[in-house]
Amino acid sequence: MRTLFSFSSRPSLLALTLLAGCSGYSFHTNLDKENFDEYFKPGSVRIYEQDELADLNYLYLGTIEGESCQADANQPVPNAGDARTLARRRAADMGGNGVTFDKCAEFSDTPGCLKQVICYGQALKVAEEK
Repeated sequence: MRTLFSFSSRPSLLALTLLAGCSGYSFHTNLDKENFDEYFKPGSVRIYEQDELADLNYLYLGTIEGESCQADANQPVPNAGDARTLARRRAADMGGNGVTFDKCAEFSDTPGCLKQVICYGQALKVAEEK
């Protein structure tokens, strides 16, 4: 007796049947251009040391700060890297492509945070080298 399908093809047939049954399924995601732009925004802002600025043509845009907060004990400890990333995002929002940091400070028991790190700096628009 011949069969139309061998045992080895049954998993494939089952998968095709399941996929056909889901053909009306719609997929929604939060991945859109705005989210990508926002996520990668800090990457467009370079961190400069004060002594690097002597040889550059730049415009001072204003002061910035970024924070990292631990709101409750179950959250990760705040760190300066997250605070600097937020500050770089804010510099990009101001039209900047560079930032210098003065300092980062750690605080305990501030309103809304068990621990908090805040980094302070300046947003810059640095002219591209020719």
